[in-house]
Amino acid sequence: MAYTIVKTNGTPLTTIPDGTINTTSTSLALPGRNYAGYGQYIDTNFVHQIENYANTSPPPNPLAGQLWYNTNSNTMYVCPVDGASSASSWLALTSTSSGGTTTFGAVTVTGNLSANNSTITNAISADTITVRLATVTANATIATANVTTGNIGTLNTTTITTSSATTAGTLTGTWTLNGTGTANSVAGTGIYMNSGNIVINGAGNVYGIKTDKYMYANGNAVSFAGTYNNQSVYDYLTGSNAQSQFAGAITPSGVTTTSITTGASGTAGQITGNWTLGASSRLNATYADLAERFEADAYYDAGTVVELGGDKEITSVKYELSEDIFGVISNTAAYLMNSAAGDNTTHPPVAMTGRVQVKASGIIKKGDRLVSAGNGIARAAAIGEATAFNVIGRALENKTTSSIGTVLAIVTVSK
Repeated sequence: MAYTIVKTNGTPLTTIPDGTINTTSTSLALPGRNYAGYGQYIDTNFVHQIENYANTSPPPNPLAGQLWYNTNSNTMYVCPVDGASSASSWLALTSTSSGGTTTFGAVTVTGNLSANNSTITNAISADTITVRLATVTANATIATANVTTGNIGTLNTTTITTSSATTAGTLTGTWTLNGTGTANSVAGTGIYMNSGNIVINGAGNVYGIKTDKYMYANGNAVSFAGTYNNQSVYDYLTGSNAQSQFAGAITPSGVTTTSITTGASGTAGQITGNWTLGASSRLNATYADLAERFEADAYYDAGTVVELGGDKEITSVKYELSEDIFGVISNTAAYLMNSAAGDNTTHPPVAMTGRVQVKASGIIKKGDRLVSAGNGIARAAAIGEATAFNVIGRALENKTTSSIGTVLAIVTVSK
């Protein structure tokens, strides 16, 4: 009866017919039933296993997990997969010589690992590692590093961090900063702060920030030429000409500048006081409509034609040729009145006069008078339809489609 050989994991390896010997399935000679001279092969198999197939090349037909002793390097290897015939694919386990090399794939050590010297060419990832000497040629990634005493003569790094902008850290000692590079496009910068404050606190000879040169943000030097006395300092910093100290804004008697900005067009700012535009001066705006906030009975988006009425102050226009039309919802107001009444959801800006995009249906020619089409939209007035009470404005461009869209128009609130 033929022998069926099964691997440790339950997978059938081969079937050996009676009176034959198998030398191709493994590195051993596997005799079948009643094979003459089987004893010699069995004894040879034992010897090969005892010596771990000691040779200059790996054994033929290896199985995963099989050991091979490489007599060239005096190193023990293990076969990673069935049939690995190339010596380079076997994994080195240990070497008998002190200078030999042992190569592993992934190794997990749950106990202690002791070494005289460790050379790491990629990275160390661990909770705790204790070594006498460690030479790291690439990176050391450590989840938690507690250094009792660390003396580093020279540290070359691009980042020193406490892990977040809100985690406190401490630098102790007398430090000299030598930096002449470019930070955030500012050349010759030794230190550049993106956010936060520099706070100097202490007693005794604490001078604050001491510098040989004060400079504006553009790199130009600040000039303090002139004569100052204590009264001048008091007057402009804490006296009657100053409304607040450094905790707030310092208000001088006059400011000459070409730009006052909140940083972005969408960032709100505030001017408080009674201001007068001087002679021959003017204010210029990007957009061209004058708007005021009114309370609406629903949310209306830009371009909606509205009328006075509804549950609140305004509602969308309801009927064709309505004489109750009042204005158009705007999101491009050059000047917004009643701005603190609410937001665009509850109190949308209504363009009282000026050019604004208007929701409209039908074909419209430049210059056409616009009247209500109902449902919050406008249309071009037909001959004889336009009156002083139902016209919302006049188109400033052509609209070439009959579907609902928008058209730029000059609008005026009806009386």
